[in-house]
Amino acid sequence: MVYHANSSAGGGCDMNRSTRAQKFAWNADGTPDFGTPVGLGVPLTAPSGE
Repeated sequence: MVYHANSSAGGGCDMNRSTRAQKFAWNADGTPDFGTPVGLGVPLTAPSGE
């Protein structure tokens, strides 16, 4: 999943947002499980096949 966010809960939709990416999974009932947001600068494991 690719999204944009800021590090401040009160930041809103200002110009301090950054592009972020994170793996997500599906719950048994078919809804997405987004997990806990990964912090900036945390390395992510590449998807299989890459």
